Amino acid sequence: MGQAPRTRRRWRISPTGRIRLIGVVSIAVLCFVLWNLIAIQGVDQQQAAQRALDGRLTEVAIPAHRGVIQTADGTVLASNAARFRVVVDQQNVADYADEDGEPLGAWGAAQDLATVLDTDPGLLHPKLDGDRRWNVVATGLTSEVRDEIAALDIPGITFEEYAIRSYPAGAVGGSLVGFVGSDGEPLAGLEYKYDEQLAGVDGVQQYERGLRGERIPLGDTSITPAVDGTGIRLTIDPTIQHYLQEAAAEAADEHEAEWASITMMDAKTGKLLAAAESPSVDPNDPSGVDAEDRGSRVFTAAFEPGSTAKMITVAGLLEEGLHTPTSEFTVPDKWTAPNDEEFRDSSAHEDQKLTLAGILAQSSNTGTILAGEELSPEQRYEYFTRFGFGEATGVGFPGESSGVVHPVDEWDGRTKYTVMFGQGMTATAVQTTAAMAAIANGGVLPDTQLVDGTVDASGRFTPAETTAGTRVVSEDTADQVLDMLEHVVVNGTAGNAAVPGYRVAGKTGTAQAPAEEGGGYDGYTASFVGVAPAEDPRIAVSVTLQRPREGYYGGQSAAPVFSDVTGFALRHLRVPLSTGEPSDTPTEWE
Repeated sequence: MGQAPRTRRRWRISPTGRIRLIGVVSIAVLCFVLWNLIAIQGVDQQQAAQRALDGRLTEVAIPAHRGVIQTADGTVLASNAARFRVVVDQQNVADYADEDGEPLGAWGAAQDLATVLDTDPGLLHPKLDGDRRWNVVATGLTSEVRDEIAALDIPGITFEEYAIRSYPAGAVGGSLVGFVGSDGEPLAGLEYKYDEQLAGVDGVQQYERGLRGERIPLGDTSITPAVDGTGIRLTIDPTIQHYLQEAAAEAADEHEAEWASITMMDAKTGKLLAAAESPSVDPNDPSGVDAEDRGSRVFTAAFEPGSTAKMITVAGLLEEGLHTPTSEFTVPDKWTAPNDEEFRDSSAHEDQKLTLAGILAQSSNTGTILAGEELSPEQRYEYFTRFGFGEATGVGFPGESSGVVHPVDEWDGRTKYTVMFGQGMTATAVQTTAAMAAIANGGVLPDTQLVDGTVDASGRFTPAETTAGTRVVSEDTADQVLDMLEHVVVNGTAGNAAVPGYRVAGKTGTAQAPAEEGGGYDGYTASFVGVAPAEDPRIAVSVTLQRPREGYYGGQSAAPVFSDVTGFALRHLRVPLSTGEPSDTPTEWE
C-alpha cells in the first residue's frame, strides 16, 4: 500500500503577533530617525562649526629676536630692527570709502597709500585690485610708517612684523661679525659660525578673523611664544679695533699692498683685542667689496712667515741646550749645503762675528742655518708644531686656515733648511701672534680666544670657560728669547718698531709670496710681530702686508705700523711706561 503524501505546514501570524511586529519595526525606524537627527543637529553641526572656525583662523609667525653680537665693553656690533610688511585681502579693499561713505575702492586705497609710501599709485593699484585673500603690498616699513597706514583704516589691510639684522658699528669688526642675507640666512663670519645659538626659535600666533580680514577681538586665539636667540660677547676692544682698521687701510694704501692685517692679542690670556684688515666689509653693505674681501684674512690667509719664524728655531736650540744666546758664529753672506743648495742673506756682506743673539738681531739666514743645523729635522718640525703652526686655532672661524707644516718625510733638500727661517711652510696672522705671545707668556702658548661669553635676552653675561694654555718651552728659554728679541729692536733690523716710552721686543719678516696661480713666487710678504712692554709683556701684535709694491722689507713697512698701533693701544689700556733698561747681551764677538 502506498504512503499518503505530506501536507506543508503554513506559518501564520496571529493578529497579536502582527501588532507586535509592527511595533518593533516602528521603534527601529524611530530610533534610526532620532539617531540621524542627533547626528545632524549635534555631531555634524559641531564638525561644520569646526570647519567654519578653521576657515576663520589665521596663523602668523612670531619672529624670534636674533641674539646680539657685542664687543668686550658691550658696544653692539649686530642687533635687530623691527620692520613691517603691508599685506592685503583684495576682496575687502572694494569696501574702502571716504568719510561721507562715498566708495573709493582699490584705486582710492592706492592713492592714499602712495602718499604715505611716497610712490606712484599706479604701482600700488595692481597689488590691491583682485580677489586674492593675501597679497604683499610693501615691505621694510618702520613702525612710524605702519601707524600712518593703519590710520587710513583701509579694509583688508593688515601688517606682519619681522626683524632685519642691523650693524650699528658699520665696518668696525665687520670682517669678524659677518652678515646675513636678505632672507635672514647667515652667510659669513660669526653670524654663520654661531647661527644655531643666535637664531632662536620662531613662535606662532593663531587668531580668528572676520569676513573683511579684521581680527575678531574675542575670537579664538592661541600663542606659542618665540624663544629669542642667545647673543655673544667678543673679546674685541672696539676703540683699538677701529684704530687698527684705520691703520691697516693707511698702510695698504701707502705701500700699495694687496691687503694688510693687524692682529692684537692679550699676551697672557690669548684674548684677541683686535683683528683688523684692509679691505674690510661693512655688514650693512656686503656687496660694497669683492667676495674675497668679505671674510677675515687674519684667520683665513696663510702666508710664508719668513724671518719671524726664526724665533722658533732659536727657542728650540736653547730648549735643547744646543746653544746659548752668546754662542759665537762666523756668518758668511752665502752658504752652500752639502747637497749643493745655496743660501744667501738679504744683502751681501763680509763675514760677520755674531752671537746667536746677533744672528737673530741681524735676521741672518745663513747664520740661522749654521746654528739651526744642530736641530734634527724631526726637532725642527716638533718645535713649529708645538708653537701652534700647522694646526688651526680653537676659535673655529669659518674658513680658517691651519697653515702648512709638511711632515719631515715630505721635505726636499732645500726645505729642511728654509723651514728654519720660515719658508717652505705657511701660517696665519693669528698663529704668528699667538706664537709671539707664547714667548712673552713665559713659554706657555695661550689658547686664542675671540668669544668672551654669551649674552641672554635680558642682557645677562655668562663668561666662556678658559684654559691655562699649553707649555711649549721652559720659562727660562722663553725669557732668553724675549731678551734676544728686544735686541732686534734696540740694535737690529727693527729699529722702526720702537715705541717711545716703552721697551719693545719683536721680529721682522720678509718672505717671498707664492704666486696665486701656482708655480713659483710673485712678490713678497712683509711682516713684523712683537710684544710690549718687553719687561712685562701685555700685548702681542702682528702686522702683515701682502705684496707691497713700496717697501717690501718688514722692517721698512710693517715695523712702523707696529710702532704706531702698539703705542696707541698701550696708552688706551693705561699701561705704565717701561722701567729698566735692555740687557747687555752681546750681539757680536771679537
